[in-house]
Formats: sequence, structure tokens, C-alpha cells
Amino acid sequence: MSCPHVSGIVGLLKTLHPGWSPAAIKSAIMTTASEMDNSKGPIKDRFYENATPFAYGSGHIQPDLAIDPGLIYDLNVVDYLNLL
Repeated sequence: MSCPHVSGIVGLLKTLHPGWSPAAIKSAIMTTASEMDNSKGPIKDRFYENATPFAYGSGHIQPDLAIDPGLIYDLNVVDYLNLL
């Protein structure tokens, strides 16, 4: 179920910030994510133990913070080519 939720948040961000690239939207979502779940407790893994960053990635998405993240990391084609 994460894919439809993230897709909806991406649509919301693209509507509010039409000039943002896909990399900028990804950055806004990832840099505003939290290590806490929606009950303000630590994110749990499948064994109901505290999860590590390898289990939860960037964390719990917070769309209200992603709308105005303060700082985004933007990339373009040249940046990706330099990476390769």
C-alpha cells in the first residue's frame, strides 16, 4: 500500500510546486520523513521490535512537512551522468 500513498503525495507536491523536478520531490519527501510512526513511537519491524534504518529507509512520510521542506536536493541529467 505504500505505492498509492506515495504516488498521491507526489501528485500533491507536483500540484503545489509545478516547477519541481522528480528528484526535488523525492528529496522533499525523504528529508522530511520521521523515524517515528503515526502513534509517535519508534517504527517497528515485522517482529514488532524497533526497526533499523535498513528496515524503514527514510522513515514515515509526513506530507504536511514535505509541502514546505525548507531545503531540497535537486539533480539533473548532467548530475546523473557524472555519477555514472
